[in-house]
Amino acid sequence: MYFHPLQEELANLSDEDISKRIQELTKKKTSAIRFGRNPSLVAQLTGALESYRSELRTRRVKNWQDNVKKARGEPDLGELVNIE
Repeated sequence: MYFHPLQEELANLSDEDISKRIQELTKKKTSAIRFGRNPSLVAQLTGALESYRSELRTRRVKNWQDNVKKARGEPDLGELVNIE
């Protein structure tokens, strides 16, 4: 996972805020590729984009898993391992 000391804590952001940041960074990366000759900048933007996308993907998978458990009627056991 990408980490930058100036990047805010992703856990404190809402899904909507993360989506907005992804859109902003995508535009900036596109501009950097089109107009710039700085591969380091493009690499930094790519790493930041990946961190936001990864966080959003993780949240969506967790939300989907929780919905499946609710639909099945499984009790919420927190982080305990379900042994069948």
